[in-house]
Amino acid sequence: MRALETEELKESMRIARTIFDDDGRVLLSSGTVLTKRYIRKLCEYGIPFIYIDDEFIGPIEINDVVQDIVRIKTVKILKQIAESAKMKKDIDIKPLSTMVSTILDDLKNVPNMMIQLMDIRSSNMYLYNHSVAVCVLSILTGMALGLDDLKIKTLGMGAILHDIGKSLSDGEEHTIHGFEILRNNKMLNVIAAHVAYQHHERYDGTGYPRQLSGEDIHLFAAITGIADHYDRMVSHQNAKERLYPYQALEVVVAESGRSFHPDIVRAFTQNIAPYPVGTAVRLNTKVVGVVISVPKNYPTRPAIKQITDKHGVALRVFPVVNLLQEKTLFINEILNEKERQKIASSMQR
Repeated sequence: MRALETEELKESMRIARTIFDDDGRVLLSSGTVLTKRYIRKLCEYGIPFIYIDDEFIGPIEINDVVQDIVRIKTVKILKQIAESAKMKKDIDIKPLSTMVSTILDDLKNVPNMMIQLMDIRSSNMYLYNHSVAVCVLSILTGMALGLDDLKIKTLGMGAILHDIGKSLSDGEEHTIHGFEILRNNKMLNVIAAHVAYQHHERYDGTGYPRQLSGEDIHLFAAITGIADHYDRMVSHQNAKERLYPYQALEVVVAESGRSFHPDIVRAFTQNIAPYPVGTAVRLNTKVVGVVISVPKNYPTRPAIKQITDKHGVALRVFPVVNLLQEKTLFINEILNEKERQKIASSMQR
């Protein structure tokens, strides 16, 4: 299974993960064979990518960090909250609080969880899905930092509401609007309002709106800031600007001690697979392979199924090499779809 940009989809490819519409109805089921009509509908619906069965490793099950039904329900609640905020009505936080508790429980029940999948987001619901993703990333980071459940729940509420100010403005002032919307809500810890206010502040004082720096930035806002930045890089709606997880992680790590607190960066990066299962890679030996598993403690040393030799000739049997054991091997680059398809075509001759 691998993610593929919608514009690169071809007829006869098989959908690996069910695609839902904004109301949670099944748009296309797992196992569906793509046709021109289906591909056109996906483009019209604003789906940037989908998951398809991989021609090299076949069907493979990867667990979601959050169930689709939970994500879809949470997105609906967030949309309702944003609409209430836009109309300057009172916000009912209880349903969202329940969903954040559900997300927290789900994440606690899966030890050694690593994020390998992006949720499939339609363009018109992007902001709300982004907020759910930031919540998940923030909670996982809080766990890695050893925060207790009460603090993680508060962190999760702040993270999922970090962009609520965008219901009034999409500019830098959305942080101020978010603070104003949340700070007087009696059902919400005031720290959540400060997360909305400070999530664009940066460790070196170059952020906004107050140019806070270092420990003056609330821990929960600093965590959310990294999660927000990472998710926007890997889920950008413009495919040309979207980064692979390993690229986005490199950006985050490069900003350690500058934009981001070093301790939080270390905790954050523990939870992301830089080369998710299904990624086609070229090793330093020029052998091409596909990632089939990622170890939690050594995510840059995955197990790889080899599909070509060092000359680029497709193999007939696919030996597995474990980079944890083969210390002299490392990943040089990720293959693009054109290169991948070229290898797949040579295997069919």
